[in-house]
Parts: sequence; C-alpha cells; structure tokens
Amino acid sequence: MNYTYTKEYNTSYSYIDCTGCLGLVEFMNLNQDMITEFCGLIGSDNATLRQKNNAAWIYTGTKVVRVDELPFWNTKTKAVTFVCSRSPIRIELETDLYDENDKLLIAAKTEMCAIDLGTRKIRKIDSLEFPSDLEVVKTNMDGTFSKINTEFDDADKVYMQEVYAGDTDFTRHTNNVRYVSFIMNTFDSFFYDEMTIRGFEIRFVRESKEKDNLAVYKKKNTDGGYDFVIKKEDEVVVKARMSF
Repeated sequence: MNYTYTKEYNTSYSYIDCTGCLGLVEFMNLNQDMITEFCGLIGSDNATLRQKNNAAWIYTGTKVVRVDELPFWNTKTKAVTFVCSRSPIRIELETDLYDENDKLLIAAKTEMCAIDLGTRKIRKIDSLEFPSDLEVVKTNMDGTFSKINTEFDDADKVYMQEVYAGDTDFTRHTNNVRYVSFIMNTFDSFFYDEMTIRGFEIRFVRESKEKDNLAVYKKKNTDGGYDFVIKKEDEVVVKARMSF
C-alpha cells in the first residue's frame, strides 16, 4: 500500500528565524514532526514501538537536498512525507515542502533505523510494528551523504555546550534538532542576513544525554561552505555540512 502523509502549514511566527523566513532549525523541527506523525499514521511511532517492541526509531542522518525558496512569514505551505527507500534494517523518508501553487520549496531526506531499548542494538524492521505492505515511493532526489571531514583541532572549537533536560527527547537522549541549533549558534545573526543556506546535511554518530558537555567545532571546507563536528570528550557525536 502507498502510505503518504500530507499536512498544511502556515509559516507562523514560531516557524521563522531572524530573517523573517522559515529557518533551518524550524524546518528540521517540521521535518521531525512530519516523520513522527507519518509513523503514527502507519502504526509505527515510538510510543507504539516502545510499548510493543521495546524499541525506538533513531535518526542516522538528514540531508536537506534542495532549498529553492524559503517561505516568508505567514506563507501557506503543504508538507508531504513518504518512505523513499527501505532495507532490512533501515528506512529513508523524504519530506517535501510546497507553496500554495504546488511549487517545491524545500526537500529533505532522513535515514532512520530502530534500536532495542534494552540492548541499544539495531533491530530488523520485520521484528517491529511496521506495515508489511508499505510501498516505497521512488524519487529523483539524491540523498547520498557527503564524506564530511572529522579532523578538527583546538583552533576550530567555537564553544562548549552542556546538554540540559530541555534538550532531550522521548529516548532520554539529545533531540536531533538541538544539534542543529548548536551548529547554527556558531554564527551570529548578521551572518544569516548576508548568506542563504542552500544545503545542509547532518549525520548522527553517537548519542549524548543530559549533563554531557559537548564541544562544537566549525571550519570552512573547500566548497566554500562549512563542516562541523560535535564531540563528547574525544568521540564524534555529530558531523555536519552546510552550503550557501
């Protein structure tokens, strides 16, 4: 069966950044909400998995594939989410955001797998509450992740960030979107007045939790954008790339 989830959004004040347009953090929140609600639609949300399978979906990465236009405050949009790839242990979902005239504004792909909450090991999808008849919707969006450099030194460290209770989610680990906020905070607001984000990708390597102290690193890459890593002690927790 073809499962596709659609929802209308108004770019309200809570969805805009300092430029007055839909911000990256806000879009990542929208993407996360769409995926959560899509999983609820198919009976495979984390509340269900936790109760019936002692498992939970975790993101392994998100790539904002296209940014054609950032909707301004009070713009009416429509988001669509569906599964575009599936393997025995991993699914990939695409979220597309359109304006009222069905013009594509932003597209992102998110890769997820499920872990056992007891062992923290990856679970096979056929061992979970997940529709066996779900059809994959093929698209032309390239969700291939870049090879992001993780070699950073002390001169690249921007700041330290402690993880607080408000940064954590249902699994008691740092919410994926909070990492995006940590990365965005490496720039000041004047930077976003002059630069428009055209692409973003983030890979989630390890988990962090409340009271962890994270080091946030940033440096320019050879493509004119920036690479980032977030570390807990000497371990990479997150790596990311932003293009303009």
